[in-house]
Amino acid sequence: MAHEMTDHAVELPLIRTGSIAVVVSVTIALLGGIISEQRGGMMSDGIWTLVATIPGILIPMSILLMMPAKDDAPSWSVPVLAGTMIRALIVLSIGLVIYMTIEPARIVFFLTMLMALMATLVVDVAGVLSLIQKHTPAMMASVDAEGIS
Repeated sequence: MAHEMTDHAVELPLIRTGSIAVVVSVTIALLGGIISEQRGGMMSDGIWTLVATIPGILIPMSILLMMPAKDDAPSWSVPVLAGTMIRALIVLSIGLVIYMTIEPARIVFFLTMLMALMATLVVDVAGVLSLIQKHTPAMMASVDAEGIS
């Protein structure tokens, strides 16, 4: 049975989650740069991860922004997961190009990118779980009102 769009369509809070993801990525890149400097490298070894992670955040976010609101919050989990996979592909592709052309410190660069990917995954999952938690009580009340158990 197809779900009909209700008056209470659920929109993904992309501005909030995207902003948090950018702040987290910038913080991780700065920390990576500091660690690189302490190891005798350059601050840019950590900062180069931003060149890979920012497009990796913005492109899936743009795709999700074009999607219409969903009839329930859990419906956002699959598109967000797909966006996370797109992000990983973009970040790793750009990161590989950066590594092959600019040659930043390998360990710091790749671990910083991995940390940024993991942190943005946490932000994505937390955003969807928050959305589900926020919209579940109203959905459950309507189910109870209809006598469905």
